[in-house]
Amino acid sequence: MSFQIEPTSAPLGAFVTGLDLTTISETEVGELYQAFLDHGVLIFRGQTFDASQMLALSDLFGETGLHPIETLRHTQVPKLIVLAANNGEPVADDDPTADTRIGTIPWHTDLIYTEASNHGALLRAVTIPKEEGQTGWIDTCRVYRKLPSEIKTRIQGLQIVHSYALTHSKQSMVGGSPNLFPDVVHPLVYVHPENDLPVLNISPSSAKEIIGLPADEAEELLEYLIDFACREDEAYVHEWQPDDVVLWDNWRTIHRAYGHLKRYPRLMHRTTLCSELKMGQWVEQ
Repeated sequence: MSFQIEPTSAPLGAFVTGLDLTTISETEVGELYQAFLDHGVLIFRGQTFDASQMLALSDLFGETGLHPIETLRHTQVPKLIVLAANNGEPVADDDPTADTRIGTIPWHTDLIYTEASNHGALLRAVTIPKEEGQTGWIDTCRVYRKLPSEIKTRIQGLQIVHSYALTHSKQSMVGGSPNLFPDVVHPLVYVHPENDLPVLNISPSSAKEIIGLPADEAEELLEYLIDFACREDEAYVHEWQPDDVVLWDNWRTIHRAYGHLKRYPRLMHRTTLCSELKMGQWVEQ
């Protein structure tokens, strides 16, 4: 192997060093993809490239698709999405809103509010705030594995409703209508098709209800699973540096944005790796 893989001190994730992502070989792509499956999150430091190079890199790990929310798409490069609270612009230090926290997004799985959550994503730091602005990931294969055996037995075969309207109400990064997508039903547990590990399919910001149990019992169980999944000691929290790139497996992780003060700009570019894992069914309205 021509590069090094160094696991983080957290329960998931690894740093990749000794590699220029713009000149990687076919062999290195295969080795990187295996590391992607093994660690769930790969972190690359000091990577400088433009939008077209980022798309070419993303395509090495799977088909790069268009995000279903058009307003997030880059105006010149539609397969990139732009993540920028306050349009990525700072405000003056004496602005009364300067210390307002923006860009906070709670724990979630990308596109879980559709029939198929995307396989993965590549996220690049374009402009980072002077303070804060971290991103965190938690391994939902590990979450499932650590559940008490009686809970694992209880949740087998159950379904969960995920709601775009619910997740839309919990963050301010995405504008537009909260009714872009109807509710969708997914299995609460599924087996990851590439590593054969069971996954707890819990996206806390969009998890609306569990189907197959009495209402009170379902509500209590959902609250338990969300609390169990969102323990910060299980998270890898990334402190962004200029030219950082992070690749993650969206099928086996949840992630969140911790936000930052409005006085500091933050601009990120992201790709969306398409999914053939269509487990969801729309709920008829």
